Amino acid sequence: MTVTSNTIANQAVQLMGGNQPAVSGMAPTFDSSTNGKALQNLYAPTVAAVARQYEWGFARTVNALVVTGNAAPFPWAYEYSYPAQCVQIWQLAPAALADPNDPLPINWIDGSNLVGGTQSRVIWTNQANAQAIFNANPAESTWDALFRQAVVELLARVLSLATAGKPDLAQSLLESSSGFTQIAEGRDG
Repeated sequence: MTVTSNTIANQAVQLMGGNQPAVSGMAPTFDSSTNGKALQNLYAPTVAAVARQYEWGFARTVNALVVTGNAAPFPWAYEYSYPAQCVQIWQLAPAALADPNDPLPINWIDGSNLVGGTQSRVIWTNQANAQAIFNANPAESTWDALFRQAVVELLARVLSLATAGKPDLAQSLLESSSGFTQIAEGRDG
């Protein structure tokens, strides 16, 4: 059986208890049930929050960064676009290591700048031809078993508060889900 966002969501619904019906659909377009509507807002930020807790090996990706074409602010020499599908950058590396047994850390920081007229997340560093080592938010079918369990348990907690808690608390949690997303996408550097 292939694991999907629907599988994860329904495991969380079962963990909540109360004989609730299963949801249909996949993230981010779950059905229009109470749980489905809540999952539309809570699924992605919950996965991102768990992904940021540890450097999960199964999610490790190494990609060459792309220069934005902008001048980097002082004291940095290069500005790169933030990688697509990146949950969190763990470190930067040069394209080739001078001594693979003694890699030196590379200083960098993430920021925000206009790239092609659009406000975008960027990386500033002094490393030419940098590569990023990061969590790439892989598909549910590739998740580590412990990561999957952590997502299911946290999703069940936030979902139960958002749907079965006090009505004013539930409404507040659903309305603040964008804030939860911002927290999950917090500072990398």
